[in-house]
Amino acid sequence: MTRDAKRHLLQAPTLVAPGAEEPRDRDSTHQNGSDHERQAPRIGLLRDELAAVKEVLDVTLNNVEQGILMIDADHYVRLYNKKFVDLLEIPKKVLTNPLHFQQIIEYQWSVREFGGVSEDIASWIRSGGIFKSPPVYERRRPNGTVLEIRTTMLEDGGAVRTFSDVTDRCKKEEALKRAEVEYRSLFENAVVGIYRSTVDGRQLRANPALVQLNGYASEAEMLASVNDIGREWYVDPNRREQFLHEMRTRGRVTDFISEVYRHRTREKIWVSETAWSVRSEDGQPVVFEGTVLDASARMHSEAKIAFMAHHDMLTGLPNRAYLTQRIENTLRDIRVSGRFAVHYLDLDRFKEVNDTLGHAAGDTLLRLAGRRLKKCVRTTDIVARLGGDEFAVIQFAVLDDGEAEELAARMVRSLSTPYRIGPHYANVGASVGIAIAPGDGHDVQALIKNADIALYEAKAGGRRIYRRFHPSMEAGLQERRQIELDLRGALARGEFIVEFQPVISLASGETEGFEALIRWQRPQRGQVEPSVFIPIAEEIGIIEPIGEWVLREASRQVACLPGTPFVAVNLSPFQFRSRGIVKTIMSAIASAGLPPSRLVLEITENVLLRDDKSTRDALSHLRQLGARIALDDFGAGHSSLHYLRKFQFDKFKIDRSFISAFENDRAASAVVRAVINMGRDLGVMVVAEGVETQKQLDGLKALGCHAAQGFFLGEPRVIDDWIVATETASDDASAPLAAPSEGKEDRRRFGERRATSS
Repeated sequence: MTRDAKRHLLQAPTLVAPGAEEPRDRDSTHQNGSDHERQAPRIGLLRDELAAVKEVLDVTLNNVEQGILMIDADHYVRLYNKKFVDLLEIPKKVLTNPLHFQQIIEYQWSVREFGGVSEDIASWIRSGGIFKSPPVYERRRPNGTVLEIRTTMLEDGGAVRTFSDVTDRCKKEEALKRAEVEYRSLFENAVVGIYRSTVDGRQLRANPALVQLNGYASEAEMLASVNDIGREWYVDPNRREQFLHEMRTRGRVTDFISEVYRHRTREKIWVSETAWSVRSEDGQPVVFEGTVLDASARMHSEAKIAFMAHHDMLTGLPNRAYLTQRIENTLRDIRVSGRFAVHYLDLDRFKEVNDTLGHAAGDTLLRLAGRRLKKCVRTTDIVARLGGDEFAVIQFAVLDDGEAEELAARMVRSLSTPYRIGPHYANVGASVGIAIAPGDGHDVQALIKNADIALYEAKAGGRRIYRRFHPSMEAGLQERRQIELDLRGALARGEFIVEFQPVISLASGETEGFEALIRWQRPQRGQVEPSVFIPIAEEIGIIEPIGEWVLREASRQVACLPGTPFVAVNLSPFQFRSRGIVKTIMSAIASAGLPPSRLVLEITENVLLRDDKSTRDALSHLRQLGARIALDDFGAGHSSLHYLRKFQFDKFKIDRSFISAFENDRAASAVVRAVINMGRDLGVMVVAEGVETQKQLDGLKALGCHAAQGFFLGEPRVIDDWIVATETASDDASAPLAAPSEGKEDRRRFGERRATSS
């Protein structure tokens, strides 16, 4: 028995020389011994040849694609190969030596290889059942494979069986049968007419749709009535000649429009034909096959397609192709039409709506944004959706730049008002880039490119603003790439610092704690606003180490202050991707010697609305360890009472956009009042961000807001300045730790941004 092929061969007879007799005496025995010695080399050679043949046979048997089984007349297995064992999945314990065919059949019946048959196996074997099988048949195994089994009878009464896996072939045959059924179904049920005709115009086949198109009751009636398509169908017989010319030269026609008769009624209609030649082996056309479509449906479809080609299906607004065409036409007639502006708009934080509230909510928001834009412009202007969250507006007859800027500001205000989407509110905002023709571009590509560059500058400038294109902006793109390059090594080079802005109790006027704000001191280029570099850090994947550095530095530095002020550190959504965020935070404050009770972790609503269990578990664990959790920019995102019920916060921080509009905007004032009342009802402290005037401060006090921060109350400073201020306050008990900042109320709020959040 070889290693791979299990071969059972009859024992070979003893080799005896031809004509030799059995030995009868010692002399003959001696003689035979001498003969054997003389024949020994030949015998050895024969053995080697037999071994070589056996090896070739083994290799052959074990590499053929068929399973092979050889049975003698007594039903004993004489030979089988590895493929036979693999195909029928016969275990080694069954393959004894000697091996009777009955053993294999009994095993197969035991594993229900043949279903529920309970026939007496031994009786079947004895009756020669295997030899009575059809010469060729197929059998499906329980595992779904299909075997083709061929039996060849041998002269000695035995048999050789081969087993081939024909599963793929059967699948193809079944697929072919299905295809034939599907083709027949398609032919019979297609809504377009399908036909086959001779080259000279006699109809051979017509499906029900074509029969109906021609006004007949059945295919048989139509085939009997139409003898010459060219003469009887086409209104203009020359059209048939043109059809035949196309078929002869190109072998097919596509969308061949013709006026024809609805044959039975002689009513004229328009149809579109698509046809092809079926050729013989020598390349000559034998028959024509094709489809026929009623032109009325075609005309309707073309009108619809024309609309779709120039309009956005979600919002119904013109699309990029239409916008480009109108800009091109207006530039061509610029002397008549006069100056016009192209506004490029991008919704800020739109991706968060899709990620948190779902694409259906995102689609609703896009439709609402389109309607708001339509209300902002004149009826003669054009509002288009370019794709995604990008829109564009063509503002015609622009007399001066101020008109374009006024419209841009109006659109920003409108799009920045919160949207109600079901039970949620979404506040996405918008940025606008403006290019005015002909000064900012004499062709479509230049004008669109410059509007897009201006939009990029608006987004880089803090979003929710507009920018008019200026040639110097092109350098901004190169600057962005340089910022990315410098940012990658800024942490290692020690270019970041942390400043601290005080959070003041509105009841006592005392400093309760500080918010940590990151600053980037870029060598030779000065300070870079967080609104510029933080989104880039998130995009290129380095926000996690930067965020961890801010946490460690802020904890270490605030721990040096006298008293027990808290430190508030913002966490980027990207930091929650780390499974070890809790360990990282606790390690940072432990190293600094800062108790967990003095740490406030600020997160934005989009982190919460992701509804990620690991994030909620991490926040809950941090609260259990003593840290406090604040919901930052409350009202600026997608506030959901559902999620507020699922997690308990210690603080709500009202977004600065509502505070800045608090004095004059009724909607913003209502939001501020609602958040403060909600915090009071839930037992959550409310902090107002971005307080810049005494009037804002007084209004917040009147509403019962717990605390506030902003340039009016205290600018961000390095920790050494606050240590000095603390010592000064200790010497002069009447001096507040964080007095209102000097200077005008409209002082630029440089870099007052969360440490690690975009």
